[in-house]
Amino acid sequence: MRCLSWVVVLFAALIAAPPSARAQDPRGYNSVLDESLEARVFPLFSYFLALPAWQESLAADPALQRLALERAARVPAEACTAAPQCITDAWVWTDEDIKLVDLRLRSLVKQSNLADALIKQHMRPSARFARHEAVNDADLLSAAWQDAARGNNRVIAVYGQGKAPMYPKIDSMIFDTTSAEFPNLMRVHSVATASLTQATDIFFQPAVRFAAGLLMMNERTEAAAFRPLLEGVNAATVKEISNTNWARYAYPAILVFGHGPEDPQSGTGPLAHVRLRLAAQMFVRGLAPFVIVSGGNVHPNRTKSNESVEMKRLLVELHNIPSNRILIEPHARHTTTNLRNSARLLFATGVPTDRPSLIVSDHLTIQYIKSNVLFDRNMREMGVQPGRVEAGPDKFTALFTPDRTAFYVEVTDPLDP
Repeated sequence: MRCLSWVVVLFAALIAAPPSARAQDPRGYNSVLDESLEARVFPLFSYFLALPAWQESLAADPALQRLALERAARVPAEACTAAPQCITDAWVWTDEDIKLVDLRLRSLVKQSNLADALIKQHMRPSARFARHEAVNDADLLSAAWQDAARGNNRVIAVYGQGKAPMYPKIDSMIFDTTSAEFPNLMRVHSVATASLTQATDIFFQPAVRFAAGLLMMNERTEAAAFRPLLEGVNAATVKEISNTNWARYAYPAILVFGHGPEDPQSGTGPLAHVRLRLAAQMFVRGLAPFVIVSGGNVHPNRTKSNESVEMKRLLVELHNIPSNRILIEPHARHTTTNLRNSARLLFATGVPTDRPSLIVSDHLTIQYIKSNVLFDRNMREMGVQPGRVEAGPDKFTALFTPDRTAFYVEVTDPLDP
């Protein structure tokens, strides 16, 4: 009996223990979310499910119950016209839906226990909603809900209806929407998703399943790859970071951004080789104790090669950089998210962020990274500035001081939110 009591105590402790920090989280914030595709793309919905008080309140709300039934009734069980548009449109959040949910959320968040559980303990400290952090609690929740609904609709538009994403060359759906088979494909997915609905579902869960299913069918699940990022291939480097004497170095880290090839035989593009040579030389000079390589599965379209993984391999094999001195950031698809995701990794791993790290690149790309063109693009595509970029000590470098707004989740970019 005594042994059994210790087992019970240990199990209870494990259940009560806060989850470990992740690369998606500011250091010191312990997330209640998992690292599933749905949680990565739609964090607000996942918070609702992870927090019992919110789950119960949303499930018991009569207006939201009615909305769930109305939305379920829109989904055609048989053929409809004009397919496939009529099939996918049934899953879209309408303006009326969005307004109704907004009113109910604003009402619920007036309850102090609900506001504290969600907003004070998670939404604000997670920085996932940092673009809206200056507003009051009700407006913050409203903005987050509208972002989530808009993101859900965006996934359906791009990966269920074939509308062009921001970067059609690398992010488009994989199906031919004009083919005779496509309407049936959407119909099968719709009927199957509807069948998964349970009596215990909260109003948003069927739509999230439909959107996540579209991403899976299109083989666009990059957002959930390489998780948990601070473990696995990065674990040894994270351990080294915790033991580093930062005062010995001019910069906390060297950041190198990928250049994806269009040649499917190549692991990385030619400019990446130039950047890696420069970065390796600066590492050997002792300017920084770590190198962060950033780049996802980007070029050519639907490549299986990951830029950051390939860059780390090249740094180790060709430039003799120790493996445990390299962090990979394997999700970024553009220069904008190279900056943002590197900022997240700097914060999450405990690398000093009160002084700048060193971006190393070819001299032409550095000019672009320091330009107002990229500054404006950051705001247009991500909604935030992930940090401050300034001129570096030479033509191959720029200084980057990260900002915690980098943790803001842009839900309209489901491949790397």
